[in-house]
Amino acid sequence: MFRKRGKAIFFIVLLGGILGAVLGQVLSDTIPILDKGLKIGTDSLSLNLYLFDISFGVHVNITLCAIIGILLGFLLSDIGRRK
Repeated sequence: MFRKRGKAIFFIVLLGGILGAVLGQVLSDTIPILDKGLKIGTDSLSLNLYLFDISFGVHVNITLCAIIGILLGFLLSDIGRRK
């Protein structure tokens, strides 16, 4: 039961962060502070095995609007749990 609820909470919080980031990007012209943030990640890491070449790169863009979306996701998941 706890694992199913944990997965649902993770999905809701992740979705809240994604929607918050998209909303911050859309509203960046009218409210520019919502799109200000910090970019964390790695440059591309390459592994060349002569048969194939693998490249990895991960970047996370944490903006104010994404943080607001994550917090709203936590609140929504908590409301759903209390019912």
